Amino acid sequence: MNPTNGSNSDGPSMATVLLHPDVESRLQSLPNDVESRVRSKLEDAGDDPERHLKPLRGREEYSLRVGKRRAIIDWVRRSDELRVLEIDTRDTVYR
Repeated sequence: MNPTNGSNSDGPSMATVLLHPDVESRLQSLPNDVESRVRSKLEDAGDDPERHLKPLRGREEYSLRVGKRRAIIDWVRRSDELRVLEIDTRDTVYR
């Protein structure tokens, strides 16, 4: 997994965002403006996960909304990591 932001030394609520290789490929295949917006929202989520992530019902993962797209994230609190498992449109990502 590739980190998208630096260390988490700025405070206890910051988390390192890690992208699964498939997610990195998916991001690179998106139009540049969409990719930039998604990456920016992922950084925001890393800065304040409590504010940006929504717990998924019946699952241990969290969701991050970016327009029509959703990122499915495994939040590993003990290591302050947000592991981005999948990014896709809302109608397919939850399947």
